Amino acid sequence: MNLPPSPQPGSLAPFSRKMNIVTVFDPERMIRTHTVSGTISLPVFREILPGLYTSKQFNPDMNALWDLRQADFSGIMPEDVRDLMHVVMNSWGRSGSCHSAILVASETEYGVARIYVSQFGQKAPCKLKVFVALDEAREWLGLGPDAKGVIVANQQMKAADGR
Repeated sequence: MNLPPSPQPGSLAPFSRKMNIVTVFDPERMIRTHTVSGTISLPVFREILPGLYTSKQFNPDMNALWDLRQADFSGIMPEDVRDLMHVVMNSWGRSGSCHSAILVASETEYGVARIYVSQFGQKAPCKLKVFVALDEAREWLGLGPDAKGVIVANQQMKAADGR
């Protein structure tokens, strides 16, 4: 009798995580940060973005940092990128004088995000730019270095000085 081979003890089933967006508004520094995790989903963006852009906290002149480093882009197709651009354009509703930094984890995601940015052309509701390095994104947004990074760097310098 031939039985199918049993699964290897260490092999994992395909992993899929539901997309989640956490948004933090900082009106004093005129920045909102969106941290996206899980598998990128156009239907979830369609549900969330209209509420975000009509929120009392939303200010079209507020800069944005879209942190997509924990997001899974594997299911994104070129038509999804175009559709997302249309969702943003239809939901935004007003133009602002802001910057929006899109932070990704790798060069592959960088390419996908650049396609997204290029879809807007001159119609973008704000200045958009894609980054792989957090410090560069923060600098472009006028935020200076990451506070956590500065603390770690200061601790490392003190340790090196023997303090």
